Amino acid sequence: MAGPRTPLLRPDSYFGAHDGSPPFAHAAAAVAVVTLVTAGGLAVLLGEFAAALDVPVTVDNPAYPGDRFCEDSPLDDTPSGCGEPATVEREAGALVAEELSWLPPAAVALVPLVWLLQGAVLHAASALADGSGSFGDTLSVVAWGMVPALARLLGIGALVVYRLRTTPLPDNPESAIAALQASIAGVEAVGILAAVAVALWGGAIRSYGLAAARDHSLGEAAGVVAVLTLVGLVLELV
Repeated sequence: MAGPRTPLLRPDSYFGAHDGSPPFAHAAAAVAVVTLVTAGGLAVLLGEFAAALDVPVTVDNPAYPGDRFCEDSPLDDTPSGCGEPATVEREAGALVAEELSWLPPAAVALVPLVWLLQGAVLHAASALADGSGSFGDTLSVVAWGMVPALARLLGIGALVVYRLRTTPLPDNPESAIAALQASIAGVEAVGILAAVAVALWGGAIRSYGLAAARDHSLGEAAGVVAVLTLVGLVLELV
């Protein structure tokens, strides 16, 4: 009988069906999905934040060179742009979204990098515990252990979007930002619980996977994974 298609719900059966060497192409595809969903989720959150915080703020006009060049300039010719207003009104949310627009592209590079780093750390820790097996198999195990994070991303993201869309905001920018912060504050506790749940789910996948891929007993693999997972969880929540 064929094993399950993924190790998300039955990791023992999945890794056992592949004799400890799960298809690397499937694992790489899983990382690609995590990467794209993470980048897309960040882009959606930035767009929702920009739409929610649609209060005007006055900012310097980037098209205006400045009083130094326009009013006190020693130059004979007035620089272009001096006819523009010194300040303009912009939406506060759009400004913040522009400042953080680097996050989705960064996720495209960082998620695969995190995959490789986690794989290297888990492989080294397994080697210290006398594990044997290829680095590619370890990477496959780590890849599937990253997939549960999507449940956290989608769940917390949906909650944040709901709060952004249902929170009435005053016209004053400072008051509007404070109102948004207050509405999202309750999400933090849910995020901590979700982080713990994802750590346990991903840890179970990696424990069964490492046991099969690196010739450990399940107890040995679970011990290695538990230590690394605990360290990662503490670093994330600090």
